[in-house]
Amino acid sequence: MARRRSLYGRVAVVTGSTRGLGFALARELGRNGAMVVLASRSETHVAAAVRALRDEGLEVSEVRCDTRELDDVEALRDHAQQRGRLDIWVNNAGVAGVYGPTASTPVDDFERVIRTNIVGTFHGARVALPVFLEQGSGDLVNLWGQGDNGPVAMQNAYASSKRWVRQFTETLQRETKGTPVRVHGMNPGLVMTDLLGHVTAQAGYERRLAALPIVVALWGQTPAVAARPIVGLVTSRRPVYRDLSGAGLVVRGLRNALSGRLREENRMALEVTTVPRQERLPVR
Repeated sequence: MARRRSLYGRVAVVTGSTRGLGFALARELGRNGAMVVLASRSETHVAAAVRALRDEGLEVSEVRCDTRELDDVEALRDHAQQRGRLDIWVNNAGVAGVYGPTASTPVDDFERVIRTNIVGTFHGARVALPVFLEQGSGDLVNLWGQGDNGPVAMQNAYASSKRWVRQFTETLQRETKGTPVRVHGMNPGLVMTDLLGHVTAQAGYERRLAALPIVVALWGQTPAVAARPIVGLVTSRRPVYRDLSGAGLVVRGLRNALSGRLREENRMALEVTTVPRQERLPVR
């Protein structure tokens, strides 16, 4: 395993870091010398993730944290500071909503997405920024995603939340301008994780997802590859990293098509769980 030292001495927090992109981000930061605090709602999952990274020789610790709860996020901050300081905070924790029209989206599911993707991101920024401002340094990274630059039909909860995260991030960049604190937005593009491979859809709309494995085969990438830009981001003043745009989409699509990723046996498996459409609001 290649070890680099560009982040030696820094303490980093990554929320939602037990699997997928979050785990890859934690690993990339750790491989570059940072001491990384992993966080997840599941004590079992976060402990297993820490064991895996320690087996690679990385310096990591863990905290069970539900980012929807401010007390949990404050405890996560305190744990990181007990390691000496807090230098990097990555708001990665996020969930996808049920695929289908807004008019029949289950209310509880929509609220779950908003509380995780929006409120959780606010909580992370709210506890990290005062530390960074007081100590005169620090990097905050908010994860963007599909929908940050425009509407996405049938994914209103998730796409709207990422649009909010983008504007929230850009506002923080203005508010911290002229300070030593750096705020970054990161859109990693299509990442082959459980978020893409296991989808919940409203009944009658699951067939519309049939093309998703083809889209991922053309433009998707592994979590390890998607995580690589994080180090360059937190060691620079670059405000935004966005995976692929314009010509890059064409180049990657052609390359992946020629490499055989479009063949059915090479495509990402797709598991769709169907839930009833909630045509009317429940009586409360």
